[in-house]
Amino acid sequence: MYAGGTQILMIEDDDQDVEIVRELLSINQNSVTLKHRRTLSTGITFLHETNTIDLVLLDLCLSDTQGLETFHKIHEMFPSIPLVILSGNTDETIAIEAMQDGAQDFLVKGRFNSTLLSRTIQYALERQKQQLELQYKNATLLALSEQLEVANRELERLATMDGLTRVYNRRQFDSVFQREWHRLYREEQPLSVILGDVDHFKAYNDTYGHQAGDQCLQQVAQAIARVAKRPADCVARYGGEEFVVLLPHTDLSGAIHVAEAVRTEVEELNIPHRNSSASHHISLSLGVASLVPSEDIPPSYLIESADQALYAAKDLGRNRVTAHTSDCTNLLQPTNHTLLWTRRIEQALEKDYFRLYAQPIHPLNQNREKQCFEILLRLCDQPGTVITPGVFLPIAEQKGYMNRIDHWVIEHLFADLHEIQANMQQNAQFFINLSAISCNNGQLMEFLQQQLTRFDLHPEEFCFEITESVALKNISNAAKLSNELKAIGCQVALDDFGNGLSSFMHLKSIPADYLKIDGSFVKDIDSDPVAMEIVGAIHRLAKSMGMQTIAEYVESEPILDKISSFGIDYAQGHYYAQAQPLIETLVASQSIPYRQGAEN
Repeated sequence: MYAGGTQILMIEDDDQDVEIVRELLSINQNSVTLKHRRTLSTGITFLHETNTIDLVLLDLCLSDTQGLETFHKIHEMFPSIPLVILSGNTDETIAIEAMQDGAQDFLVKGRFNSTLLSRTIQYALERQKQQLELQYKNATLLALSEQLEVANRELERLATMDGLTRVYNRRQFDSVFQREWHRLYREEQPLSVILGDVDHFKAYNDTYGHQAGDQCLQQVAQAIARVAKRPADCVARYGGEEFVVLLPHTDLSGAIHVAEAVRTEVEELNIPHRNSSASHHISLSLGVASLVPSEDIPPSYLIESADQALYAAKDLGRNRVTAHTSDCTNLLQPTNHTLLWTRRIEQALEKDYFRLYAQPIHPLNQNREKQCFEILLRLCDQPGTVITPGVFLPIAEQKGYMNRIDHWVIEHLFADLHEIQANMQQNAQFFINLSAISCNNGQLMEFLQQQLTRFDLHPEEFCFEITESVALKNISNAAKLSNELKAIGCQVALDDFGNGLSSFMHLKSIPADYLKIDGSFVKDIDSDPVAMEIVGAIHRLAKSMGMQTIAEYVESEPILDKISSFGIDYAQGHYYAQAQPLIETLVASQSIPYRQGAEN
């Protein structure tokens, strides 16, 4: 039955019909109050004067108006009030048209009893409530989307720049490089790259502090930009203390000239560096490479050639320019650097030189019954060295190893969990990253189900992470894989979310349980108002889609305070713990009572 205390307005010029409705309502509904007005104009006046009416029973044939116009006049003025049409036998068709235009239902006079009247009113109120709730959700989603659009426009402006040095960032360089490669391939003109590295920068940071280090990088970046200043030149921060310059329409001799000018400009900054073996001041080692783009040469070889030249400059004593002078056809042979890493990856797979690490994902709501960990991969093929995936995964992707690596991670994680599951004292969930190839080749599900059966593990213990960029490249495959994972009981997380904000409406078709907010926004949330707005908007939008949110790169208490104020569900980062070997992490987490980060 509909809610108690329901107020109904009946607009009807036949007093006998009003009394019939009043009597029928009184049979089953003691809590209904029926108000009556004889004309549409007096009914509208009454609705303007009171806000207590829950539903209107409307006769379409009144003394001051007739037909659909009667409905439209009142519906346009009071769209949130449900309307039930009272029609005679001759105007039933008009009543149906009114329903198509927004009326909730209609009743034919003389053909309804108390039960049908009560049910019609009840259903009309419920449908109107559902419609209003849907409108509210849609309005909320639209408002959030508009907020994201505003933030995204600002992000697009900032996304190309390195926040510290104010030159282009690595992502923008990669985009410009690809564009220039294809343009100069068509024009058959040379393209040159300069890679520069600040000599002994770690020693500089250790001696003068990180703030001085940041200022140093800012000065070096601007010095490079003063030299490479043609409109088509591109200066970018390529890594921590590494910079890159892209020079279209420039041959090797011209690029060497620019590189030497850059080295001199930086040297003339006269930034003291007493612990450098290359100079008493900050200096650069630079590698130069140049070629005419060809369809027979992958673009990556130009960067790799400049990288080889940079290493040669360092080997020769630093603070110098070295050029890669080999003929371009030699680039078609795999370089020593690539060959070395290819062999190391192959051996790591064959001899289990990879190691599984884990980093806790901490709940910001204490009412969580399970511990969460992201599984991370490390290469430990040499004594005393732990190599992070950023070093070897690009070559693994290039050489087609990612499917094997994903399978290695799943199999070894499951084997480790099988060994210790009897000693686990608290439920845990493990987040596993998936590569693009695993998301798209259709081989994962069969392997995953085999391993779950083999090691007697439950699917709900695992959440598979699909990066936003991979999902956007093939929405249908990502959605298909997500549905398949969820069908067997696993969960799904969208990882590194934030760089494609304008594409969220596409990503909503992927049935994800978690959304991991890109750490590049989170780490700046306490100092950058734009980052703060973006993180908040992403969180609100994710919650409206029924997802839980995880903030990555939580590295300080101010960052934790900010994300907590948004209501974000989980935090992950060095504020809590760095990644440690998997078994070591699980033993510690299972034997030590859980405490919130603020209490640690």
